[in-house]
Amino acid sequence: MSINFKDISVVIQGPVQAYQGRSQEPGITHKCISSIRQYLPGATIILSTWEGQDCNGLEPDILLLNKDPGATITSYNAKGEPGKLNFNRQIVSSAEGLKQVKTAYAVKIRSDNFLTGNNFVAAQQAFPARDNASKLFTQRVVTNTSYFRRYADGQKIVMLPSDFFHFGLTEDLLKIWDLPLFADLEFNPERLGQPQYRGAPKISPHAEQVYCNAWLMRLDSQVPYLDHRHQSTPELIAYWERFMASNLVVLEPEQIELGLIDRFIPKSKRPNEISHLDWLMLYKQYCDPNASVSQFEVFKTIGWKRMIKLPFSYFKYKLKSR
Repeated sequence: MSINFKDISVVIQGPVQAYQGRSQEPGITHKCISSIRQYLPGATIILSTWEGQDCNGLEPDILLLNKDPGATITSYNAKGEPGKLNFNRQIVSSAEGLKQVKTAYAVKIRSDNFLTGNNFVAAQQAFPARDNASKLFTQRVVTNTSYFRRYADGQKIVMLPSDFFHFGLTEDLLKIWDLPLFADLEFNPERLGQPQYRGAPKISPHAEQVYCNAWLMRLDSQVPYLDHRHQSTPELIAYWERFMASNLVVLEPEQIELGLIDRFIPKSKRPNEISHLDWLMLYKQYCDPNASVSQFEVFKTIGWKRMIKLPFSYFKYKLKSR
């Protein structure tokens, strides 16, 4: 089944200029909108940003100026000073945009990314086999390998997908982004002099893990609360791998035809990130044994780097943990 571009809405979320400590490449959101008009003609464009942002010259079909929920307090240092992350800002700009979508399919894209083509549309339908017992999305969701970590500190981890780009059924993207807002972490005066954060004294989960754990727990009551970054068991790793194989299509940015700004483009593939071939091996293992991919292909592209770098990363982590 081919998807008509008129059945797609694109939600561009985030600031369109430098915003409260976060830099923004001048003109990047205009470039994003222009690229959508070029590569998805007929698609509806929804820009979901913040009150007070200068949107002059931008011409989305729908403009949402959301009230800023503010940064979320996620930690305190030993002096009791708070650390903040933009959890709720990303949820609000993404979810409010998706709630305006009237089409069957939607794209969620950052306001500082852009399209270089539309290959992701066909790719969403290109992997029909699924493990029925592992289905949590109605259809597959296309996502990006950039910052989609499979390893941290030399260890295999779970629930750390990229949040840059999603394409799939609108109802499935809402499963990811229509989340309750996170409450600020409450300061515990009895722990003054010690860092306070989720998982302390172990390493806190990455922000993407916190998001993913929240929506995955809502979709499946058997998913545990992820207390720290490296929390895993063989069973949980297998669960996460089956989920990825059955619910996602994980592609390199160039396969999606997703343009990234310079600071997001590494000099070479990061060994800690998942690759499309990694994902294809999972697809072969759990969904379609006839998929055309081999472990040797993975080794040639990224596996040999991991053999060198992951043990070194784990050694550094153990030294720090002493």
